[in-house]
Amino acid sequence: MRVEEIMISPVVITQRNVTIKNLKNRLARKGINAVPVMEDDGNIAGIVSASDLMSYHDESLHVQDMMSERVHIVLRNNQVKDAAKIMVKHGVHHLVVMEDGNVIGMISSMDIIKVYAEE
Repeated sequence: MRVEEIMISPVVITQRNVTIKNLKNRLARKGINAVPVMEDDGNIAGIVSASDLMSYHDESLHVQDMMSERVHIVLRNNQVKDAAKIMVKHGVHHLVVMEDGNVIGMISSMDIIKVYAEE
């Protein structure tokens, strides 16, 4: 099975200058647990997960103050099992799916678990 078959698309994104409070509210409304942080030029600056947000109590801080700059990516045609290996190797739960330099989707460890639970 390929990543594109289980990825979430379109992707909800955020920018560096968004407050933690606003991002927490957005994640809750959208029912998602992570978003890529995008630069104005379309490049990825980092990633923020709901668990990252929970560790910050000053909600007036901005995304740039707490985002992870290490973003792990996969391509849409990568195998899901290879995506799982990347997550395990790097201890992450979310990968950004890229194509031609553009963010086209997200995949989480829960997405992978759902695939194998339904077999």
